[in-house]
Amino acid sequence: MKIRRVQPSPILQKKLRVAAYARVSVDTLHHSLAAQVSYYSNLIQNNPAWEYAGVYADEGITGTSTTHRTEFKRLIADCNAGKIDLVLVKSISRFARDTVDCLHTVRRLKEKGIAVRFERENIDSTSEDGELLLTLLASFAQEESRSIGDNIRWGVRRRFRQGIPNGHKAPYGYTWDGEMFRIVPSEGEIVKEIYRRYLAGESAYAIAKRLAGRGITGRQGRPIEQTKVKDILSNISYTGTMALQKNYISEGHIRKRNKGELPMYLVDGVFEPLVSKTDFDKAQEIRQRRAAQSGNRNSVRMPFSGIVKCGCCGGGFSRRTAGKYRRWGCNTKERKGSTACDSRPIKEEELVAAVRAVMEKDDFDTAELRRKVSKIVIYGDCVELHLTNGRIKKTARIYTGQRGSNPFTNKVYCASCGSKCERDTWTKGIKVWACSQLRTKCRLKRLSESELKEAAESLFGDGYEGKIVQNVERIFISDDEVIFQLKEGGAYRWQRQCELSPQALKSFALRLRQNQGGAERQDMPEFRPIMKNRLPVTKCRWRITRTTSRAVQTGISSACIRTKG
Repeated sequence: MKIRRVQPSPILQKKLRVAAYARVSVDTLHHSLAAQVSYYSNLIQNNPAWEYAGVYADEGITGTSTTHRTEFKRLIADCNAGKIDLVLVKSISRFARDTVDCLHTVRRLKEKGIAVRFERENIDSTSEDGELLLTLLASFAQEESRSIGDNIRWGVRRRFRQGIPNGHKAPYGYTWDGEMFRIVPSEGEIVKEIYRRYLAGESAYAIAKRLAGRGITGRQGRPIEQTKVKDILSNISYTGTMALQKNYISEGHIRKRNKGELPMYLVDGVFEPLVSKTDFDKAQEIRQRRAAQSGNRNSVRMPFSGIVKCGCCGGGFSRRTAGKYRRWGCNTKERKGSTACDSRPIKEEELVAAVRAVMEKDDFDTAELRRKVSKIVIYGDCVELHLTNGRIKKTARIYTGQRGSNPFTNKVYCASCGSKCERDTWTKGIKVWACSQLRTKCRLKRLSESELKEAAESLFGDGYEGKIVQNVERIFISDDEVIFQLKEGGAYRWQRQCELSPQALKSFALRLRQNQGGAERQDMPEFRPIMKNRLPVTKCRWRITRTTSRAVQTGISSACIRTKG
């Protein structure tokens, strides 16, 4: 018996895809950020065992939270997508100054096999003692951040007591010339007009609408909205008095309105007034009187108040009622129209059902919702619940096709004239989509909703309703095809059903029998329009019955021509 040892074949080492993250908290330190980006780019590209995956850099953003760090979020998204194997960071404080955020992120990446290497502390998150050291040093970084913040806040409040503002951000109507605030003549006239019209009895909404009609915009180039008018009417700065410490930063690094928690300082005679104190006081009396007369329209706090957000623009959702109909819609879309936000409203019962499904509860508990859910994000295809423990759960949205939940609403257009198509009920209760123009102006053939659903399901698969809402910009209907135009560019095409007369069907069936299914398109010239851009007849399936009255061509990629009785 002869025994031979088989040597294992050498394993080819795959290059590690390495990325780096850099951050500076002050936007004036451009050289520091540029130095970090340059250093890591050269370091990664000069290592033959590494593959350059990019450098992600946030500028002028604090590390105490991950909310506003766009590059950090993009880094985590690329890690979740499997594009990165190793992340390099200068120090723990550059990665995160909050211990919970740091550990949570590192653990999530570790579960996916992605290591985070901190160069200054010489810590690798995948090592045995890496997490222990990371916990200790992250706590030190958090405490250092808190100490720095306390010192900064002490300095700011000390300047407030001396009547010195923290910065020189001028309100609308003023500009800072390096020494003091100066009136901008054009903006100052707008402020005076707002006060004059408000004291004359006009509402803030009417004033904003009037200014928008004249094309008057704010400093960002956007129309002056109702909220901006209210801010101008409530800003005491226009009387020449500067209010200091109107806001403050809480312990959780959250900016809050000062409602008596800290002293507020009023400094008179800082700059030239635009409005007299008498007119300002009258405006405040009018605001209080109107608020008392209108009352609180929603005196009872709803379970979802303040936590429902839009997945399209990031704005808030608010509750709207019409009889027994209850829905939640985007405030941005309500104010600025569909051009600013293309989100879909959601019925309150669907929102409740989504919460029950995610939380796996038979009953809806408001107290438990407030305790466990921090935010609910509404997308076109799903509802996303952000839990207080850091987890995110999703559930698909439900589209029944009924009023208020039809995925095709406001998306179907006529390819001939460009007009919007309307949903209507035809003979025998059949739902169809037809051009809104008169038949004398547009002769578009009606499209049954069942065929539109068939096309959508064939192109987008199961759960097409949410995909249509989320990904499709418009749906164009012509006499021979349906085009699904995508938001990200490109389009899907669906060949519409083509009807044959009984005489044409009879001739068609006869030719098929004569040719025994072996004829090509060019052998049947009378059917060339029907079979344009189709496969040979030999690759089709046929079903001919006595009760057949018409032949229907369907499908987008197949060449199948079916017959229906």
